[in-house]
Amino acid sequence: MLAHLISLTLAVILAVAGLLHALWGFGVTFPAANEQSLARMVVGKRRITKMPSMAACLFVAVILFGFALLALVLGRIVPMPVSKWLVAFAGAGAAFVFIGRGIVGILPAFERAAPEQPFLSLNRRFYSPLIFLIGVGFALLTASLPYWTWRLGLLD
Repeated sequence: MLAHLISLTLAVILAVAGLLHALWGFGVTFPAANEQSLARMVVGKRRITKMPSMAACLFVAVILFGFALLALVLGRIVPMPVSKWLVAFAGAGAAFVFIGRGIVGILPAFERAAPEQPFLSLNRRFYSPLIFLIGVGFALLTASLPYWTWRLGLLD
């Protein structure tokens, strides 16, 4: 089923991103040579010299792992004992957040605010398009839920 493939793909991408953020929180500088290079690559703020705190990196990691779990729930791979409407709302929210970040990330105002290289070129070529596609994946999974037909009274 296509929903399963989208769900698993999103979950793997988000889990890998979460793992990278967790590793960065513990001081691993992969794929850069040192902390300053990594910060310039993944944060991109002007004159940045070090990575955000361990707590900040781990917070982002937990959020990404949560989105990975949400992708599995939306794909009906992992059942969750929560309201089907809560799952649909979370999926729509995830789609909105990721699509929004993907679009905002290529706007000139965003690029003026985060001018540090190599972040700027990586964001244009890789980060923003990937984030946008993740949002599209969440939108497709949310739209594929059978909940919409239940709401319309087409299924019991």
